[in-house]
Amino acid sequence: MDIKVRNILGENISIEDAILLREIVRTNINTGVTIDFEGFEKISSVFLNCLLSDLINKFGREYIFKQVNVKNLSNYTDFSRVVLGTTFQ
Repeated sequence: MDIKVRNILGENISIEDAILLREIVRTNINTGVTIDFEGFEKISSVFLNCLLSDLINKFGREYIFKQVNVKNLSNYTDFSRVVLGTTFQ
């Protein structure tokens, strides 16, 4: 499933919006999810952590890394660090 963040959350997102987005991801996680951040300059690591931490705790880091893809994310390294931990390779 492709999730276009801007279409769902609008142009100005907050940390609380990560909770809404997380539920959409959780609902579709088994079929794979691509989160498209087109139109956003940078997404904070706090937003990414709020979005992914509960999913990581429930499903595990490797599963989330395989099932959740991102595109148009300028700070992909932050995404990788949240999903794989700070010692990713």
